[in-house]
Amino acid sequence: MTSRMREKRIRRAGLAAGLALTLATVAGCSSDGGDNDEPINTGDESSASPDAEGGEAEDEAALVALYEAYWDAVTATENGAELDARLFDGITTSSVMEQELSRIGTWKDVGGSREGAPVIENITVTVDGDTARIEACKNEAHWRLIQDGEELEDSLPESLTVPHPNVVTAERTSGNWLINASLTTDEATISC
Repeated sequence: MTSRMREKRIRRAGLAAGLALTLATVAGCSSDGGDNDEPINTGDESSASPDAEGGEAEDEAALVALYEAYWDAVTATENGAELDARLFDGITTSSVMEQELSRIGTWKDVGGSREGAPVIENITVTVDGDTARIEACKNEAHWRLIQDGEELEDSLPESLTVPHPNVVTAERTSGNWLINASLTTDEATISC
């Protein structure tokens, strides 16, 4: 693998699991209204850019799959009745898993949960050796906030109900990629 950074844009449309809310700001997301017991299918297949070198194309495909698995885990955790750390196994570092479970647990402690899933589009992967940055546009308009069994209508900040950047970083450890940090929206290099 070369030491120079390679950026490949990989478009994804449809539903994927979502990075979610901060209890203090009650940030929310979007729902497809479907059966949430099934894994989320984005409805299309993505492939790495044909001009990428073999290893880079494999890394890009692995990182897109990792990002989608991350959102599947976050969505399942926010939508489910119980917190399950096993959903993050092989997807995130232990510190990211603990951060997500703590954030989601705080919301669950006050009777909160979610229904549906956010829409994730325009996944962009940048790989530099054993580190990577994954950015995408996320829309949470239909990932409903529920508290004590009742939908909290109009509870999401307007900025979350339109496509907005989401950024995470990943690291390769022992040959496997893991998401190791979530960055703030203002650190995004993409616009939605």
